[in-house]
Amino acid sequence: MKYFQCTNILKQQDGSAMVIALMMMALLSIIGINAVTISSTEQQISVNAETQKMAFYDADSGVQYTLGSIENALENGVPNVLPTSIGSSVAYTYGTPAGFFFNISNISMTGSNVYSFTSTGNSGNAHIDAQAVISVTFRKGATNPIEFAAFGDEKLDTKNGGTTQSYDSSSADPTKNDPSHPSFQSTHEADVGSNDWLVTHNGAMIDGDGVFGEQDDGSATQDGIHGGTIFYGTAGVDAGRIDPDPLGINSGGVYDPTTYSASNDNATHATINGAFIAGDTISTSNGDNVTLTGKVGGSNFYFTSVELKNNVTLVINTTLGPVNIFLDGGGATTGTIFDAKNSSITNTSGNPTDFSIYSNSAQKIDFKHGSEFRGFVYAPLGDIDMKNSSAVYGALWGKTVDIKNSGTLYYDAALSDKYIVTTNDVSLLSWEEVQ
Repeated sequence: MKYFQCTNILKQQDGSAMVIALMMMALLSIIGINAVTISSTEQQISVNAETQKMAFYDADSGVQYTLGSIENALENGVPNVLPTSIGSSVAYTYGTPAGFFFNISNISMTGSNVYSFTSTGNSGNAHIDAQAVISVTFRKGATNPIEFAAFGDEKLDTKNGGTTQSYDSSSADPTKNDPSHPSFQSTHEADVGSNDWLVTHNGAMIDGDGVFGEQDDGSATQDGIHGGTIFYGTAGVDAGRIDPDPLGINSGGVYDPTTYSASNDNATHATINGAFIAGDTISTSNGDNVTLTGKVGGSNFYFTSVELKNNVTLVINTTLGPVNIFLDGGGATTGTIFDAKNSSITNTSGNPTDFSIYSNSAQKIDFKHGSEFRGFVYAPLGDIDMKNSSAVYGALWGKTVDIKNSGTLYYDAALSDKYIVTTNDVSLLSWEEVQ
């Protein structure tokens, strides 16, 4: 009886193994299908990511190609490469190199010497529409060559007690724009430099760096820095060859004194004790008063020699505009072309940015004991001397510059914004992927 019951039970379970097998097969099929789907999806994601990456690389290649092409075109004098007024744009003409896929927008001018464009990269895959867009801002090269308190191509010498400090006449803060303020705070930018020989003596104080250029034959600047010199910055900064005449005094350009030999403001804007100056020299007696008056656009004076005797005051009136003196040595190699004798004062109240002296002469520019001068002196062919207790507010650029005992040079950092020399170099300011 029990036997038959067991047989019945077994008969009731017939086919269950097949059901289980079918269920397992179905489960494995589902797992397989999901695995294939996931694999295909991941593969597609990988392809899309790779394609998007290629689009980005093409957009970036477009940026680099465009910047290089613009710089090359500027170097070769190609016209209308860049727009000339803020807010305007020009079409950029280019040929896409083989194997690259990018499009470049028009070039727009967004600021002074600042430009922008977009580069759109495409993957090159006909089946997948992938793009990357990079927005670029770049600047056409511009440098300011007058970044020294004092630069002497062949020699810069700061004697015992000689001092350079710096201030900023363009600042609204009286503690920064006035070295005589009781709470004056230096801007620490009074660097000194030379290509051939940089010399400082014991007790000299430099409120900035001592900069080594490079001699014209490629040899190193002679190091004459005394261990007793006090530097706010670094002593012996290697800068490579520094152009000894960055403004081009002999190029026939705006800073060439001979340009003003026939056309100048001597007879109409220059007086000695109230009488207009006749000729191209200034010769004074002790205690005289000389006035040079600016005009809209600037007054330009042409002299072959200037002598300010003891206690002479040279007033530079810049109420209506800046004043420039152009000194023409006529090839003379000896003597002094600008002589500010003891206790003479030049530019009693104006800022150094409004008064400049440009000399093409090998003759000396001399600031004697107790004299005071406010302005920029540019004499790349001549020697500039600051005697004991003289004070210069501005900057000095010469073949040699000698700051003697107790002479103090106050570098006006505002001069760094006055002389901008544009170049054909192109530099990237910023870029951003916008798509």
